[in-house]
Amino acid sequence: MKKFLFSVILCCSIQALFAHAIWIETDTNGKIGQAQTVKVFFGEFSENERDSTQHWFSNMSAFTLFLVTPDGQKTPLTCTPAGNHFAATFTPKVAGAHVLSIDHTVQAIYGDSKIHYYALGLVKVNGSLKGVDNVPAYTDFVLLANHQQRPKLHQPEKIQLSYKKAAPPGGDVTIQSAEGWSKKIKANQQGDITFSPAWVGRYMLEGTFTDTNSGEHEGQAFKKTWHCVTWCMEVAK
Repeated sequence: MKKFLFSVILCCSIQALFAHAIWIETDTNGKIGQAQTVKVFFGEFSENERDSTQHWFSNMSAFTLFLVTPDGQKTPLTCTPAGNHFAATFTPKVAGAHVLSIDHTVQAIYGDSKIHYYALGLVKVNGSLKGVDNVPAYTDFVLLANHQQRPKLHQPEKIQLSYKKAAPPGGDVTIQSAEGWSKKIKANQQGDITFSPAWVGRYMLEGTFTDTNSGEHEGQAFKKTWHCVTWCMEVAK
């Protein structure tokens, strides 16, 4: 009975971890010379659950937030604990797409799985998207969208999952709104999904897939890796 209860608790704990994600929130528009505030959260977006930084599991609080400028220069930003998130700032010096990126592998193995988190943010500085096409080169797992137009209410949005510049096998994208609504959509063979926003405001998109390559990580054996990438988009009327 004790072994059974332990197995149930372990299974529930692992499922809870896989329900969590790390994501970046920031103003999607910026200006040269004006400081830009960035917040990094860990929890469940659709349930408005943002974990205290003191309770982030394993080595999650040891993530690195990078800023990639339009010319491709990648610089780590200093992140400071601020209650239920980490905070950072940067001041754009040039016009163009400034990409925020997190690429973090969890130190501990859960069950037989390694967990690899990714998060993306995009700031359009002075109205320019120069450099946005280079996003797939900045990190392995990305959510690609048409950034030329701001997403609008009830208008179809095409999102593409890309892992190492190819569609990941068995990929899913979960659309989550701050109103508590979420929907998981299976990506096609090209890694594409389409959805129409039902509310104005911020959405978090969460792309996931599992690869079955086994190995050893931090001295622990694993049989598969669960990959999770997030990106927040702002929907207008």
